[in-house]
Amino acid sequence: MFLNREEEIIRIKEVLDLKKAYSKAILIYGLRRVGKSTLIKEALSNYEGTVISYLAVDDTFDSNLRQFAAVAAMTLNMPYLNSVNDITAILSFIASTGRKIVIVLDEYPLLKKRFQGGNLDSYFQRSIDSLPDNLTFIFCGSYLSTMKKMSEYDEPLYGRFDLELHLKTFDYLDSSAFYENLSPYEKVAYYSVFGGFPFVLERLRPEKGLEWNIKRAFLDRWDAVYSTINEILLTEISKLEYSSAILSYLKNGKSRNNEIASAINTSTSVVSKELSRLIEMDLIEKNNPINRKDDAKKTFYEISDNLLRFFYTFVIANRNYIFHYGADATFDNLVAPQLNAYVSRRFERIVKEYITRMIKERREKSFIETGTYWYDLPKQKKNGEFDVVIKLQDGYTVIECKFLKEKMSLSMAIEEEKKIHSIEELEVKKIGFANPNGFDFSAKNGDYLLFSGEDFYYR
Repeated sequence: MFLNREEEIIRIKEVLDLKKAYSKAILIYGLRRVGKSTLIKEALSNYEGTVISYLAVDDTFDSNLRQFAAVAAMTLNMPYLNSVNDITAILSFIASTGRKIVIVLDEYPLLKKRFQGGNLDSYFQRSIDSLPDNLTFIFCGSYLSTMKKMSEYDEPLYGRFDLELHLKTFDYLDSSAFYENLSPYEKVAYYSVFGGFPFVLERLRPEKGLEWNIKRAFLDRWDAVYSTINEILLTEISKLEYSSAILSYLKNGKSRNNEIASAINTSTSVVSKELSRLIEMDLIEKNNPINRKDDAKKTFYEISDNLLRFFYTFVIANRNYIFHYGADATFDNLVAPQLNAYVSRRFERIVKEYITRMIKERREKSFIETGTYWYDLPKQKKNGEFDVVIKLQDGYTVIECKFLKEKMSLSMAIEEEKKIHSIEELEVKKIGFANPNGFDFSAKNGDYLLFSGEDFYYR
């Protein structure tokens, strides 16, 4: 099942249709299981030409080269390619056919790692610059640092990519396409738990309910989702000395560098290095308050994807319990009591993603950006943070997020408004509320900005 990624497909097809004096190239990278190979396959499904697709393996370069030559020989009906043992020569033979050909090199970093003749990118640079435009190269990979570096200024392939795609997990709205028949309240819970990995989303059984899907994905050691998280994502994480400790500490919250360092008993410099690598791997994100962007003391870190966040919140620390007592007892005793609070925290992220979409799509032109807002009030001896605000030309709108099973009442809104107005000297111009089950009052009752489930899940 292929859903979303329409913009990415359009961009890939635009490159395929380019008219140039030499070969074209596309760079695609992202976390494992984020849908890179599926995107390429979908984009090339109606391609009026030939596709040579090779998935590199963690073997010698010569072994990979023989396998690539074999795939090309079979695809093009050119058996003599099996006897060619030079990458540049193979590419020249392929180009000499005059046919429109796309060469997909999946998990390209494995080829680079095993190549002993210098920088493999240099060989592809020469081919791209010298071969005609009937060839299009697609370099694809999951090792984000290696892939990102390929387009940097001092690298051989700098300036050669006609398109560079950093594929991310789906946001809350695109993820909801996999469980579109659920209520907004249920959709919030599913995204909060399962995040935006297509591989995971397409394996959900929404008709079975949230509890059943949590048990299957997170508490069943034999399930494909559990295996994916444990063997793929966590394998990459384990290469960093303190990464698992950092993620285990963060769980469903956010913290500063010094707080993390103190919690895992190491230095802030070590934590900074680990955090930078985790950010580069798309596993951690750095957040500064919208009104304190340059204040290092107000820099917070949190796990970026909900799937990994849920895994570290409920599974990592409870593996022995899961093993001894099973999925049912684990859910009843360890997950269910905290689940609503967990989802409530994640609902704030959905609201931010919704506002981000509004700004991007220009559906509300008075909104500039969204984020958190930090306040320090020495006279009142108060400081703290609003988790969701909207920056306007003349100030900020604070959004209070409520994950309620029922409609939010006007009396509750008035109480929340009093709390906010009790904090003096703020630049807050307006107050808003977000609740997936909506409100029993209109915005006119208090001149509020209101966001309900119908607003979030527009199409």
